Parts: sequence; structure tokens; C-alpha cells
Amino acid sequence: MAMAAMVARGAYLICGAPRSNLERLRCVAMPCRIARGRSQGHEAARGPRFMLVSATRTVSALTLRAIFYAALFVVVVIVHLSLTGILRAQGWNSGASLFASGALVLGLVLLLVNFADWLRERAAARLEVLRMRQGLPGGPCCVVWKTSEANEHDDAMPWRLIGRMRARYPKLARRLGVEGVAVVEFEIGAGGVVKNAHCIYAWPSDVFFGAAREALLRARFEPKPDVHVRFGASYRMPFVFRIAGAARLAHGGRRAGPPRPIFAVAQKAFQRLRGLTAALGRR
Repeated sequence: MAMAAMVARGAYLICGAPRSNLERLRCVAMPCRIARGRSQGHEAARGPRFMLVSATRTVSALTLRAIFYAALFVVVVIVHLSLTGILRAQGWNSGASLFASGALVLGLVLLLVNFADWLRERAAARLEVLRMRQGLPGGPCCVVWKTSEANEHDDAMPWRLIGRMRARYPKLARRLGVEGVAVVEFEIGAGGVVKNAHCIYAWPSDVFFGAAREALLRARFEPKPDVHVRFGASYRMPFVFRIAGAARLAHGGRRAGPPRPIFAVAQKAFQRLRGLTAALGRR
């Protein structure tokens, strides 16, 4: 198992952990992209240890292919029986009706299979273009957050989050199985609205900074009780994007909720079903 570890502000980034026996994952080391912050004349205060953005794995290609062929089998049976019944009703004998309906069904199957292969090739080409455009690696990457820093960073920030932060996982990164880290520096203005959010560190792609920035712009903060806030001060918050099941790790940070909470129940049910399937497979 090829692994590449990289230390970045307490984050160990591990690439190439295999997910299944049928899929060999490539490890591509991407250069880190660091945006220089503006000179504030003071050091930015640190927020919580990190904000965890978690997502489930997408359905694998083998599962989608199995679903396609199962649906194709059902369609073939229904069409074959329907055509045979229609031809028998028109006065054809059993042998001729079975032969004619079988030939039509075979042509339909070949057409659907070739069309599915064409769609898959088009989707793979479009996916590769998007991957290169977003600067994502060609194989899954796992993030294991290891830090010895204390929780006193929470006390250094005079603002507290109102409610729960809602963050999305980048779609293409989730589909490719890529985890990432983004450190965002921002200011909090009047009304607890985040402004001037810019990237301090993002790995392996800037799409994770985009998702973190979007979550911060939607969030609202309020001053902590008996704490004097100073407008214009900047704060830093790390975001760790992880895919459930990619690495075994006890989470020590805060969790960001999904941008659409209505799908949270379906996501939990999918995780339980995946765990039950894995338990039955080990038996």
C-alpha cells in the first residue's frame, strides 16, 4: 500500500489507502496552495481546533453496473413476454413468435449496452476534465488530523457560533474519494457576519477553501458574554473534509451539518445499511 504523508499545520495527509480488493488507488501528490494574508499588524487569533465536514461515500461503479444489468434483465423479460403475447395474438405460432421477439429483444439489448458504454465514456472524459480543472488528484486521499494543541483556542476567540454551521462537501472530490484540509482567515463585522475571508492553506485543491468560505459566509456569530470584541481583528478556522469510512479516527473537533438537513436522515440510513452489509460480508 503506497502512502505519502504530509504534515501541514497538524494534519497528516495520507494518499492511496485501498478501499476494495478490486480497485487499486493511485497516489498523486499535489502542491500546496497557500495564499498570503494581508498584513494586519497583529497575529490572527485561532478559533476552534477544527471544523469537521463529513460525507458518505458515493455508490461505486461496480454497484451502479450491477443495478444497470439487473434493471436491463427486468426490461428484457417484460419486453420479451409482451412481444411474444402480441405476436401470438396476431396468429403467429409459438416458435415464430419466440424467435421474432427474441431477435427484437437482442437488438434492444445491444442498443442499450452500447448506449450505456457511450454515456460512460462521455462521463469519464468530462470527469477527467473537471478533475484537472479543479486540481484534484487522480486517486483517493485520506486526511488524519493529529494535533497536540489544547482546547484553549476556543477561549481565544471572543465570538461564538449561532446554531450549527452548514457546509457542503465538494461534489467531485467526494465522488473521487478525496479528502482535504482548508484553513480560512476571516473577519467578523457588524451583525456577526463573516467578511474578508481568504485562504491561508488548502490541500489538495482550492475547492475545499471554496466550500469552507461558503460555509463561513452563511454562518452567523455573536459575542461571548462579558467579552469585549474588537472589530477588524482576524481569526483563523481550520476545516477538515472527511469521507466516512476512509480512515478510522476519533473525531475531536466540531461537526458541521449538511447544507440541506432534510437529507440527513437518508444519509444516516445509508451509513447504517453500509455498516450492516460490511458486517454480513465479514461473516
